[in-house]
Amino acid sequence: MMTITKNNFQLKRETTYKKLVEAGMKCFSEKGYVGTTLTDIALQTGQTKGAFYGYFASKEELFKHVLEYQMELTRGWTDVPRKYNPANTTLEEVLTYTLIGLSEMLKDCPDWIMVLVDFYQQTKHDKEMQDMLKNKYREWVIGIEQLIIVLKEQGFISKDQETRMTAIQIIAFNEGFTINSVLFGGFNLQALIQGLVKLLR
Repeated sequence: MMTITKNNFQLKRETTYKKLVEAGMKCFSEKGYVGTTLTDIALQTGQTKGAFYGYFASKEELFKHVLEYQMELTRGWTDVPRKYNPANTTLEEVLTYTLIGLSEMLKDCPDWIMVLVDFYQQTKHDKEMQDMLKNKYREWVIGIEQLIIVLKEQGFISKDQETRMTAIQIIAFNEGFTINSVLFGGFNLQALIQGLVKLLR
């Protein structure tokens, strides 16, 4: 099998690209989509705004790449329940471990759902961006469906549990719970887990 070796220029471009995407993810998480400027991202990476445009045509395009990067970061998160046995682990516990693992994979970017709402509001008249966001939601639903399938296979929930509708309900519940927590204070992981358990049983 032939190995392709990257030259220094290619490696430097990849490193800078990753820094810009990670800086975007951090800034969007901290300041929101609207509140984040290209200057914020440039300062995080030591790049100039001119350098930014060498990688992305706009802030919207960077956001799209951030969402794709998050998908890469979280690959395999639905397999966490495979490490546990329902004989000595409850559904509540396995969901807690799964969500904590997912948060760590996302590099602890809190309140990301609020960022998505912010992005939606700012781009709701941009068909291309709205279509992109809808496609991402479809991918997220598929991810939740995969988690439900794994929970069934491991014996944590009934094999009769409806997969797709439950996945959609879980996303809706999680979003509402997170928005309520941000607006009115205090994220309660135990309350979130209890709500998810009710949807899964």
